[in-house]
Amino acid sequence: MNPAATSWLIATGQGWKLYVALAGFGGSLVLFSLALFSLASGGNRFVAFVACGGFLSVATFGWFTTVVRCPHCASRLVWRMVTTRPHSSWVIELAALDCCPLCGKALVTGRRPQ
Repeated sequence: MNPAATSWLIATGQGWKLYVALAGFGGSLVLFSLALFSLASGGNRFVAFVACGGFLSVATFGWFTTVVRCPHCASRLVWRMVTTRPHSSWVIELAALDCCPLCGKALVTGRRPQ
């Protein structure tokens, strides 16, 4: 099966945005982990690691909710899913969308036009 046919994010060329967001959240997790490990060495950098991790996670989430858009009406689909779906399943439902919840047009699931 063609991977582009399984997700509209990949088919519309927006899959890289998901990977960048995952990298940002992973970086936040690393910073929060470093904050905990810094406590063993006296905690001198604890506040700095927590502040950087918090900033990176908020910035990543803000960026992600802004850049993933419907190819037809340009609505912000991540923000729409976050605000209208359960917190435990909005990411899965975002990837499984077949039509835009705002304009109702079918999201591209085939090959991306050149």
